[in-house]
Amino acid sequence: MKPITVILASLVVLAPATAASAAKPPKPPKGTPALSASATPFVVTFGQSTTVAGRLTGNNHGGQRVTLAQDPFPYGDGFLALAQATTASNGGYSFRLLPTVNTNYRATSGQVTANTGVRVRHAVTLGVSDSTPARGQLVRFFGSVRPKHDGKVVLIQRQAPSGGWSTVRRTKLLTATGNRSRFSTRLRVFSSRSYRARLTGDGQHLTGTSGSRALTVH
Repeated sequence: MKPITVILASLVVLAPATAASAAKPPKPPKGTPALSASATPFVVTFGQSTTVAGRLTGNNHGGQRVTLAQDPFPYGDGFLALAQATTASNGGYSFRLLPTVNTNYRATSGQVTANTGVRVRHAVTLGVSDSTPARGQLVRFFGSVRPKHDGKVVLIQRQAPSGGWSTVRRTKLLTATGNRSRFSTRLRVFSSRSYRARLTGDGQHLTGTSGSRALTVH
């Protein structure tokens, strides 16, 4: 009997493609428009201005119209057109704004958009009737808050030697002229400390804090 020759064919096993070898999404073609936007400063005190600025890149980025729309707190009601500008030769644009409440902004040029926002803190002032009182003297603490928040509670706070602040009096805001509210209260002072007034933030505004007032007891 003749011998039987068996030929074994080799098998080639293909390994699955790795993440590195997987096809990457195609890059957008050069010259595709893109838009940026940012607010400086992002947080302002009521009555202060901010600037929303950015740049349009891609082909023909100069001389293009940019529309700015706003969606103020409570947000979600849609963006309403606010202002328009034209990009400079380098694609740059800017809007100088005076926001009164926390607001989100959207810049649009053609089919591209960019989002940013601004947060507005309460403007709080504090004055005292006597900054060098005698020990145990009653001192009047007074001031105002903008915008108007009649009926809200202002905190009068005292600084501890360690540096922390604690609330020593709560007083309601009263009606005042213009878009502001006022407060006035009296405290008996026994030691030299610094004081400040504070209005806690709400949805429309961030917490506002006055500058500190140092009282020196003699």
